[in-house]
Amino acid sequence: MITSRHLTTFALVAVLSGAAYAQGSAEDQQIRAEVQKQISEQPSLKFHNISVRTVNHVVYLGGLVDTRAERHQAGHIAGSIPGVTKVYNDVVLNANS
Repeated sequence: MITSRHLTTFALVAVLSGAAYAQGSAEDQQIRAEVQKQISEQPSLKFHNISVRTVNHVVYLGGLVDTRAERHQAGHIAGSIPGVTKVYNDVVLNANS
């Protein structure tokens, strides 16, 4: 039989697990910060709004750039960060360029 104490414990574990998932690992946060830092240091990329998301050492890039070279550069930067296991480069070319 499930007691209220068991339900409370289960609810607490569920909340804490969700919070940990939402925050991501410290390593993922470091990877994301480093990718964003290096992208923002590139003159050709710093004014583009490239989004960076990291889950389990996998980097997901999104946003718009003006050239294929800029798209490639963003993906290369992400892939060069220590700890990154894969990069999904969903950066697209701006149709107005």
